[in-house]
Amino acid sequence: MTPGFRCTATVEVQADAWAAAKTIASPRDNLLWASDTVLQCLVEDVPHDFHAAFLRTGSRPDSDVFLCWRDGVPGQALADLDCCLERRDPMDIGCTIFKHHPGLCEWRYIDPPDVAATAQADQLLKEWGLPPT
Repeated sequence: MTPGFRCTATVEVQADAWAAAKTIASPRDNLLWASDTVLQCLVEDVPHDFHAAFLRTGSRPDSDVFLCWRDGVPGQALADLDCCLERRDPMDIGCTIFKHHPGLCEWRYIDPPDVAATAQADQLLKEWGLPPT
């Protein structure tokens, strides 16, 4: 399967969503949070009517809290969703996009786009029998 690209939609976490996320209980001692307040959708760049980005670890061992939004619609929602956990092989880390997400699992993405362009250029050079850059 050909690697894909992530959706390019971004959003800044609104204060009320951030505050609500802080109130979600978790069995974990150490919560992981998004490293920024501007988040990018994790879904593949395929048609989808909502966007979702990791905000923090979830309330269950295999869940994460996602910030969800729709283009052109004010407001944001939180969803504590089970992670996909699909794997390339049994030893790989599992996909942490939410279960039943549209598009590819995260380990099939080439991110960011400049890395994808380099990979595509290297593939073309290989097909043409030229040395990689």
